[in-house]
Amino acid sequence: MENKQNPTKYSKKSSIILVLEILRRFSDETTFLTQNEIAQKIFEQYGLKLERKSIAASLKTLEDLGHDIIYKKAHGVALVERMFNESEAKYLIDLVFSSRSLSGNHALGIVNKIKNTLSIKETAYYDYAENSKEINRTQNKEVFLNIEIINDAIKQNKWVGFKYMTYDEDGNPSFRFNGYVFHASPCALVSSQGRYYLLGYRYKYNSVNSYRVDYIKDIYIMEERERIPLNELNEFKDYENITQYINDHIYMFGGPIIEATLEIFDPHTLTYIYDWFGKNASFYKENNRMFLKIRSNGNALFYWLMQYSHLVKILSPEPLKTRVIQAAKEIIEKYKN
Repeated sequence: MENKQNPTKYSKKSSIILVLEILRRFSDETTFLTQNEIAQKIFEQYGLKLERKSIAASLKTLEDLGHDIIYKKAHGVALVERMFNESEAKYLIDLVFSSRSLSGNHALGIVNKIKNTLSIKETAYYDYAENSKEINRTQNKEVFLNIEIINDAIKQNKWVGFKYMTYDEDGNPSFRFNGYVFHASPCALVSSQGRYYLLGYRYKYNSVNSYRVDYIKDIYIMEERERIPLNELNEFKDYENITQYINDHIYMFGGPIIEATLEIFDPHTLTYIYDWFGKNASFYKENNRMFLKIRSNGNALFYWLMQYSHLVKILSPEPLKTRVIQAAKEIIEKYKN
């Protein structure tokens, strides 16, 4: 709103909005402004001179409209309401700051929008977010466009076509299969482990596969193809909603859901288990030994076991156990020489 070069843009009719903006930016629960200070900041920021009487009337109107304005004798007034309280804002800023699905510019833009809901004094605590461009992030600047097109395709019950990115031996982005165009019936957009995924059904594999949204390029809506309803896809027939599907697919891999039994050797492992599997995991004891039953996508559970094999032992099902043992043997062979 700042406009020092063109002070005539604002008239006294704007006073209520300008008073609210000054309170939002420069006051909080511990920082108060007198009416003279409000008038001075409005003049500095917007080139408009307001009398104390006008400011007092604006404050009264803002209170009548439900804004949470408090008065402190000899100190002035402050606006204590915020779209987000400080802890909520910090949580959201940290989420955006650490997300690798966003480019550095996108992340910084969102962070600044969140910071604008706070007072200037409060935003000083989040200067680290200015370094969001330094984090290893996606190089795809089309993430938000991808999300918009996928949402539109779902609303219109249409398929989408897109190219899918990979990286060459020099670390440069390139297209999979020399620019092959993937066709998919979009099922949902889901967030998992700090990444955004498109769940899409493909006839070629007769299955639902996951695609990183930040790896999708040149996406478009296929107007001639009708989207397949979720209840007609095998992967979703046993689910009431997408949340249950996500809980069973911790790494967004395709493949069947299995029931597995694990032995636990360290009780502290339960923290990791419940973090990953939540209610899909149940713990029990037999003969002073600890066991766990888990429901999960088989491929996802395999990779989880590879990450935490030093803490647990897979007992069943036998095919998964054999797969883990074979992978362990291959790892040992790699290190023999």
